[in-house]
Amino acid sequence: MSLTGHPLLLLSAFGAVLVTAATIWLWRRRWVAARIAGVLLIEALVVFTVGLEVNRVEDFYPSWQALAGKTGTGTVTEQVHAGVLDTHVPPGPFPWRPRGLSSWHLSGTPVVSLPVDYQQRTGVTFPVVLALGTPAPHTPDAVTVSIVPTAKTTAAELCTLPGELRHDLRVSQIGWDVVGGGKLGSAFIAAQPAGLADRVASPADLPPALAAPLRLPTS
Repeated sequence: MSLTGHPLLLLSAFGAVLVTAATIWLWRRRWVAARIAGVLLIEALVVFTVGLEVNRVEDFYPSWQALAGKTGTGTVTEQVHAGVLDTHVPPGPFPWRPRGLSSWHLSGTPVVSLPVDYQQRTGVTFPVVLALGTPAPHTPDAVTVSIVPTAKTTAAELCTLPGELRHDLRVSQIGWDVVGGGKLGSAFIAAQPAGLADRVASPADLPPALAAPLRLPTS
């Protein structure tokens, strides 16, 4: 069950209502221990429900993995399948044109950057840093993919991106970092299998008033 999904939120809220009703019923029977336990449980469920809603809106922890602190990138060893671009990847960042590119409705061609020793480490799969409309961080041990979404780009359309990237390059099926993208980035992670990606906060995710310093009018 997703940490930011509505099912968990509704389940917590229903639990709070159910416990409240049970506590009221037990209150009339003058069971002191049951009263105390009921009040404490109601408070815990209410706080948990409010916390879930705040987290869902603000996207502090987009997944259970992020809540547990399992973030960051590192080289991953797993079953390796050579990518179709392995034998002729150009040096430096290069434009990536996968088969499903047109369905993503991007404003331009994605740009891919590989670790400098990518071609030498043929038995290794690499984690991915996916930058959505924001400058990609320098991550030397990861494959970096930079895309610029448009208003037409949806998380459902981008669901094919991991498979297309694994088809073309030796990248991991877990341990991705998604940078930027706002709600699109969160929706992309939620639509993927558990463990594939975690959210990395960036200035692009902040409201405009927080992302840039306030400029006062000049006299």
